Amino acid sequence: MSYENFAFYYDSLMDNKFYNDYYRFINNHAKFQAVLELGCGTGSMAIKMARAKKEVYATDLSDEMLEVARLKAMEANVDLMLRKIDMRDFEVGFQVDLVTCLCDSLNYIIDKNEVFQVFNNVHNSLKHDGTFIFDVNSIYKVEHVINDYHEAESDDEFDFNWDTKYLGDGLVEHFVKILNKETGELVNEHHIQKTFPVETYRELLEKAGFGDIELYSDFQEYQPECQRVIFVARKGAKI
Repeated sequence: MSYENFAFYYDSLMDNKFYNDYYRFINNHAKFQAVLELGCGTGSMAIKMARAKKEVYATDLSDEMLEVARLKAMEANVDLMLRKIDMRDFEVGFQVDLVTCLCDSLNYIIDKNEVFQVFNNVHNSLKHDGTFIFDVNSIYKVEHVINDYHEAESDDEFDFNWDTKYLGDGLVEHFVKILNKETGELVNEHHIQKTFPVETYRELLEKAGFGDIELYSDFQEYQPECQRVIFVARKGAKI
């Protein structure tokens, strides 16, 4: 996975309404002041939280994503505590009220044991009664929606092409090509993601010590034939 150049185009491909809907969902399902965001990307959600006077620790594995987030935070005149971490292997010297891992970031963890490591790290980072909110692509989506999917967009600034190939067993290969028409820069990205059945995520959450686990579909009541599954898990609740 590489975001070396893609980071600078990422926001052009995202819908701000999605972030607004997600922010409302988070506030409806968690009470928090201090939040740790895993896979913060370019910082769009972290900045929304910082504007609401939350204490935000925004983390990502990509230096380029963190640099874009830093520049955006400066422009928005908000304080973000930015840090490069691998969600599979981290610990913090403090505990927070909320941990988030949004926009299918967890799908980049393709090994089941490493998913558990993430959950265990998150559990250790939360205060008692803290909340963990994350989402993954659904099995339905990878098997039926983005199986051999192609999307192309073009405007005055760039051409965008996205192709996917389903490899079976929840694995999806992504190919992204972006041509900057002004500079002639060509960005090629190749990503591998994996999604597990919701029962597997639930088992791993429980193994890490989480209870009171709720499932949602794209901010609504959970339905198996959805595209995005959102988990809300709480520390300290009975399993």
